[in-house]
Amino acid sequence: MELTEGEARYLLALRDLNTGDAKPPSQAAVARKVGVSHPTALEMIRRLRALDLVALDALTLTASGTSAALVLTSRRHAARVLAHEVLGLDDAQADAEAEALATSLSPVLARRLVAWRTRRDTSQA
Repeated sequence: MELTEGEARYLLALRDLNTGDAKPPSQAAVARKVGVSHPTALEMIRRLRALDLVALDALTLTASGTSAALVLTSRRHAARVLAHEVLGLDDAQADAEAEALATSLSPVLARRLVAWRTRRDTSQA
């Protein structure tokens, strides 16, 4: 599924906010995580629900949303490795750049970046 950069940012935020917590995040928590107003967050959440990526009854990911978020998480991790270990950015810069890259890469470049990281991790093991 092709996602816009905004949709991808929200999916990553929802995945991050739903990790380890017993209850789903609030709309306010999502808005803070993404750095937008409450009405803007509500609009995107409605869009993600229409795409069947977010559950109708809570701010949790559906199976399709979880699958898409896992792909984005893999991209983000690969981008962080590139930014931190190859390009030498500090932790904060690497995290920020990885977040931006994970949500904006073309599918071709994203696949190649993840494959690069996988090969790199395999060769270092």
